Amino acid sequence: MNFHYIKHNVIILLCTLLSINGCNKENKKIIVENKEIPETTKILKTLNSTEKFSKQNKTDKVLKKELKSNDTVVSKKLNNNDVVFEFRNERLLQGRNINTNLDDKKTKLALSAVQNMFKKNLSSNIIDLNLKNNDNISTLSRYIFETNEDLNYKNIIVFLPLTGKYSNFGKKIRKSLDLSILNFGNNRTKIIYFDTGKKLDEKVIKSLFDKLNPGFVIGPFTREILLKIKPFAKEKILPILTFSNDIAMVEKNVWSLGFSPEEQVESVISCALISGYKKFGIIAPDNLYGKIISRHSKELVSVDKNNFYDSIFLSNEQINNKNYLYSILRKFLQYSKTEETHTKFDTILIGGRKEFILEIAPLLAFFNVDSRYIKILGTETFNDKEIKNEPSLEKSWFPIISSKNDDEFKFLWREIWGGSNNYFTNAGYDSGIIGLNYLNNMDNTKENLNNVQGQVTGLILGSNGNVKKPIQVMQIEDLGKLTNIKKCSQFRY
Repeated sequence: MNFHYIKHNVIILLCTLLSINGCNKENKKIIVENKEIPETTKILKTLNSTEKFSKQNKTDKVLKKELKSNDTVVSKKLNNNDVVFEFRNERLLQGRNINTNLDDKKTKLALSAVQNMFKKNLSSNIIDLNLKNNDNISTLSRYIFETNEDLNYKNIIVFLPLTGKYSNFGKKIRKSLDLSILNFGNNRTKIIYFDTGKKLDEKVIKSLFDKLNPGFVIGPFTREILLKIKPFAKEKILPILTFSNDIAMVEKNVWSLGFSPEEQVESVISCALISGYKKFGIIAPDNLYGKIISRHSKELVSVDKNNFYDSIFLSNEQINNKNYLYSILRKFLQYSKTEETHTKFDTILIGGRKEFILEIAPLLAFFNVDSRYIKILGTETFNDKEIKNEPSLEKSWFPIISSKNDDEFKFLWREIWGGSNNYFTNAGYDSGIIGLNYLNNMDNTKENLNNVQGQVTGLILGSNGNVKKPIQVMQIEDLGKLTNIKKCSQFRY
């Protein structure tokens, strides 16, 4: 009896030992596997803890070393789908890297083709360049003028507002000039920038012309600065390509690349006249700009005595006094509650800044001036997203200068600088090339600039400062889309 009892105890003991041993082996296996693939364990832990983490901060990136997961929680949520998801992401990223490399090669080939297109028929010496998207090419610090007397250098002085009110224009024009000299310049040519955004000292300007002995002048952006620069340039008989839109400053050896108010008004008024419109109304701000566009409009309309013309000028005080403004417009438009459609004008030109236009246009609609039947004319200012999406200005006309190679230059600009180009960047690029080519002609006679054409804009320099520009008249459609009034698109001096 005791023997059987001992025998059963021994059997129970052996079974217990075997069970314990089996459990120990299973635990050892898990530990060994964790040591062999520690990164996989971290990945799995990360995947299972990401959900809670993302709820707290959805915008932060998930970093493995910053996440701490409980082993018990991980073991309950582990599944094969999590692991496959991680590896699929890695394969997608590898595939994207390959496609990016291919796209980079195509982009470089296309960029090279665009650059070669702009290099045709140029007299300047061309050097090979490795352009990169790097803003350091165009820093905004002033140049320090060294006293290095090297008469072999050919200098171009550029006057731009790199600080202050118009600095957004000045900086982009400077980048376009940088592109021109990087593509077409040589080591014997210098571009020297002068910031006109600060107080302009005429003594400093005189010393620049005397010490640097420039051969060409580009800029400035405004009429006020041009008035100060012209005497020094004229004394040395230097060509000036200015971005000012004041055609009153134009003369022999001074070309205006800006889009003047007179040119803008002439484009849309002429388009309206050839389209059969005869009764013109002008609504403009009570300032010099308003007087210019009104005077020029009247001159164009009055060519035919059968045409009708009337104008009104509004001050800031009148714009801000809504009741008074309503009264003035009601009287000017001869508004009558009994008439459903407006009859005094068949064409109304609105001039002024964006805020002025957006204030007046809805009121015209309120007084029965429907832009679908009464042609609303505008200036270049209409080429603005808010204005183009204003319902009361649908079917209105406004002018733009359409660069002939804008698509190609847009690609070049985007790849080098990023962002978007505009008319002034296009004109800046052309002015840089024209200046470089002019300096590389040994005779440097002023006749070299007659009939010179800008490669991007298509501008043609004429005699006595005239500039032929490719102007188009555009019509605003639904949702801000534009269509070209082809019969009104032409070159104009």
